[in-house]
Amino acid sequence: MLASVLAFVMMALLRQAEDQTVLKPEGKPVVLNGRISLVHGYGPPGWGEDPKHDAKIVYWVIDLPTAINTPCEPERPEWAARDCQSAKRLRLLIEGHDQLQAEANATQGRRAIVTGVLHRQDTAGEMTPIFMDVTNISPLP
Repeated sequence: MLASVLAFVMMALLRQAEDQTVLKPEGKPVVLNGRISLVHGYGPPGWGEDPKHDAKIVYWVIDLPTAINTPCEPERPEWAARDCQSAKRLRLLIEGHDQLQAEANATQGRRAIVTGVLHRQDTAGEMTPIFMDVTNISPLP
């Protein structure tokens, strides 16, 4: 199963340009490998604009060896660099899933294989330009 998923990811790599890989097809599970860790950041109300008053939050990320991107149409052409930026660090959405939390804890600080669906950031709460709804985390052998 894992081999077929990895083969799918290899076929999903559409092109490499400017040190980033654009992943397709959209809305389908992809498999990434990188280092899993917890990151401390700021939450509401200002999401880091006012650190003295913003909530302190902790969230899971994967740090990838190469930046990735997803197909993107910016809201306005002049906002393309901001709206469609690539990312080497992705937030992993696993909150509320005990099994995924356990898998993340077991691989914290180590390289792992993470399966899930990629999404582009819509709000500050998603923390990274691209984030992943995770379905599986496994340590690299």
